[in-house]
Amino acid sequence: METTLIMVGESLKINIPFLEYIDSHIHQHVKIPKQKIFLDKSTKNLFEILEKILEQSEQTLIVSSKDSFNLVGKVISTLNEDVLELQGNTLVPSKFEKYSNNSYLINYKDKKVNVIRAKENEELPQIFLTHKSGSTFFSLIGLDNDGAKVLLQPIADTYEVKLTSTSIAEGWSFTEATACKYGNLKKFLISVKSLFPNKYIANDNILNHIVDSLAIANKTVSLAESCTGGRIATMLTSVSGSSKTFNGSVVSYSNDIKKEWLGVSSSTLKNHGAVSEACIEEMLKGILNKSSSDFAIATSGIAGPNGGTKSKQVGTVFVGACAKNGEIMIERVLLKGSRKYIQMQSSYHALRLFLHVGKDIFFK
Repeated sequence: METTLIMVGESLKINIPFLEYIDSHIHQHVKIPKQKIFLDKSTKNLFEILEKILEQSEQTLIVSSKDSFNLVGKVISTLNEDVLELQGNTLVPSKFEKYSNNSYLINYKDKKVNVIRAKENEELPQIFLTHKSGSTFFSLIGLDNDGAKVLLQPIADTYEVKLTSTSIAEGWSFTEATACKYGNLKKFLISVKSLFPNKYIANDNILNHIVDSLAIANKTVSLAESCTGGRIATMLTSVSGSSKTFNGSVVSYSNDIKKEWLGVSSSTLKNHGAVSEACIEEMLKGILNKSSSDFAIATSGIAGPNGGTKSKQVGTVFVGACAKNGEIMIERVLLKGSRKYIQMQSSYHALRLFLHVGKDIFFK
């Protein structure tokens, strides 16, 4: 069931860290909403706008700032021919189906509407809505998105499954598969896994898959990051339980740190530069030796917008991954976009190589 997200309150729109927390919290319950709409309590015709949105949506989640929460309650009650009553310290519609502190669920014309109050620097209230659909998500590692579409479409047609695919990074296709009215999603997925046994990962969150797989195999990983600035470490440690599998990271941004902390040789930096295959190889070996981990990941590149040269333009990045048993993969990629997007792409390219190097534990 598709969810429409309405955010009421200008303060929510300008508080980027809080907004990111709200989005992350919501995605755990209703995945990615079909649409996100920002309103303010002073919005002209707020009553009519909310009425139209509620009637057109399958289910609606309204996130309201502290100073807009009661007004939203009044509008919802009026639309539903209801009145507000006091529950604890909160005014809520009397016909609520569920209620917890600063969150309530009502039925509006046979559609679910969940209203929550969001206050900065506080934990968000409970969300009662859930995401129900015939969809599942999977990654194909080592296959570009166009190639994946060509190979998957005949299988999808056979089992009447709709596909929506995107490219996380070159060589990493991410797909949502949705069963049509008479589709067989289970048989489709079995066929895909059979066709791509060493590429297929059935998980909508690759970071959870990495952490869980490492934990099951009792393996650990450490990082040596340069251009990504600790971004991969942040991604991995965002997963609960990562402390069992993630040993640590060195953000070796300067050449001195690469030499002193990771053992990258002066000759490598002089002859090849920090943005090179040779440097990545020594960074990998250095962090592996320092941490005694089972796996290592490294990145070094030019994220821009400055720092590029004729031979190494902005977006030139080397990524690598290796295992304690000696297996190693290093690639040079040329990326485009803003500094932040290049850093993000670099991180996913590095994770892609890590999945390949650890294929025995990640592809099962």
